[in-house]
Amino acid sequence: GYDTYLMAFESLIPAIVRAYNGLPDGDSLKSGLKEPVKMLSQWNFHSSVNSVATTLAIYWGEKIMPRVYRTKVRQGEDNSTVNKTLAFASTADASQLLLPLLATVRELEMKFGSWKMPWGEVNRFQRISGDIENHFDDNKSSIPVGFASSVWGMLPSYSSRAFPGTVKRYGVNGNSFVCAVEFGQKVKAKSLLAGGESGNPASPHFFDQGEMYAQGQFKEVWFYKEDVMNHAREQYNPGERKR
Repeated sequence: GYDTYLMAFESLIPAIVRAYNGLPDGDSLKSGLKEPVKMLSQWNFHSSVNSVATTLAIYWGEKIMPRVYRTKVRQGEDNSTVNKTLAFASTADASQLLLPLLATVRELEMKFGSWKMPWGEVNRFQRISGDIENHFDDNKSSIPVGFASSVWGMLPSYSSRAFPGTVKRYGVNGNSFVCAVEFGQKVKAKSLLAGGESGNPASPHFFDQGEMYAQGQFKEVWFYKEDVMNHAREQYNPGERKR
């Protein structure tokens, strides 16, 4: 599997917890965000299909990122997203942190009927056509994915978003091909492709790597001719294939 630790939230979540704890008892946000903030405060920063905190954090993170990108870093520091995130976490006031979380809770309730949505129920992997321009449909089968975008610190990256006509999010970019190679007297390798090798929906290889991709389970690469021949399902010369 992969390392699902989302490092960006190391600084962002403590910031929102501090902001919440600093609210006066009579503040409406105190009661309205009590449970979401408690959940985030207990999160281990790992994304997974069953994690509600991941859903909260990413939807909230997407709302605050425009302000993060506008944050100025200290003189002499690299103007990187990492430093901007750290600067935002240390300088943002309570409203800049908590109001986006309230908006996140309301958005999830509006879309799904509850803000307590496991990440895998929201974050999906779907391939229903071979078109270059992807099409997605909430009513058709899809696979839950526990991964997240590299924006939050995860590699391999899996970036998703909702589309017109969908409520769920679908993967649109990231690491679509991964290969690990071991060099020695004999080369060994394992690889993984997003979805499948074929662009034909009728092919058994159109989406046969979908579940593997979602689980981070690699397949063997048959590098040598002997291995290829031993695992071949069919052998034929070009132009002579029997249909």
